Amino acid sequence: MSTYLFYDTIRLNASAGGVLNVSEVLLQSMRLSSDDKVQAISERHPRIYGAARRLKISRFVLDTMLYNFHRARTRLSGERVFSLFPNYFLPFSPFGRHRDSIVVVHDLQYKSYPQYFSRPKRLWLDWSLCRIARSAADVVFISRSSQKDFERHFARCERAAVIFNPVDTGASGAGGTAGTTTSGGRYLIAAYHYYPHKNFGGILTLFERMKRQGLVDYLDITGNGAADVERMIAAMAPALRGAVRHRGLVSREELFRLYLGATAFISLSTFEGFNLSAAEAATLGVPLLLSDIPVHRELFAGYGFFVGGEPCDLDLLARHLAGHQRTRPVWQHSRDCAPGTVAASYLTLKRSRASLTRAMQ
Repeated sequence: MSTYLFYDTIRLNASAGGVLNVSEVLLQSMRLSSDDKVQAISERHPRIYGAARRLKISRFVLDTMLYNFHRARTRLSGERVFSLFPNYFLPFSPFGRHRDSIVVVHDLQYKSYPQYFSRPKRLWLDWSLCRIARSAADVVFISRSSQKDFERHFARCERAAVIFNPVDTGASGAGGTAGTTTSGGRYLIAAYHYYPHKNFGGILTLFERMKRQGLVDYLDITGNGAADVERMIAAMAPALRGAVRHRGLVSREELFRLYLGATAFISLSTFEGFNLSAAEAATLGVPLLLSDIPVHRELFAGYGFFVGGEPCDLDLLARHLAGHQRTRPVWQHSRDCAPGTVAASYLTLKRSRASLTRAMQ
């Protein structure tokens, strides 16, 4: 039996957003393994973690201190311990090239949108990702698109793998059927926080066209950014302003209910590393209206409707929605993204290495 230390110190970063959600689901799923022991670092060292939270110590400092402590300890004890870092950072260490580590690279958004990142942050990310490229750690990319993006800017990793994010819709996906729980009109659902790359302007434009065509009645938006959305809504025709409803932060249960009642989920992002919200909606059987970017094609080809740079053909869109309603297609990657499947893939990374080492002895 191997021991995995899961560096959940990402919880110290209150703005981690979707990465934190993915990290939590992955940790809980890996813990269900009967062949390995998986423990959060915050539980292995509760006092140190608590002090770091109170004193606002950087997770990078905490990770470095605890990782090197455990590396030194295992050298003395001979115990097999692996470390999993769920968000791009490998601690500096004098103990080799991190062959005992797994690190997850989500995306390189700062390369596509440098204007939204300070110069020190960009330099820090460059340094961190260069170290990952030179390491012997198992580097997990959440999509092939993200891996290609990484390799375009950095070197090809010695040990690279693509493992999709875990998508957890809980019991909500068991009995619901998309589009059958609507109340108060037909609506599109845009379930994510406001960021410039999410292209809310494009969403509002397409929604306006769809409403005038009689395809939907409302656009429901969840997450942070109500003030930004309100500013954009103010430029719309008065008759349309009341058709955009910003619901703010909602519970997971309410979010899944909104998914299931929607005519379609909409995301016209100009950049994504994975798009967890779209994957959640697809897992629940909800139609997707998506921007035509590489990762959307990779994940949702054959399922979603893609909106390119030109104004989309609303007749084609309407036929797609009607066909989806009639055939109820299953998203082809729903099984790949099941939390148990994803957890097993992570654990297999090190099992495969250990088996190969034993075979060569």
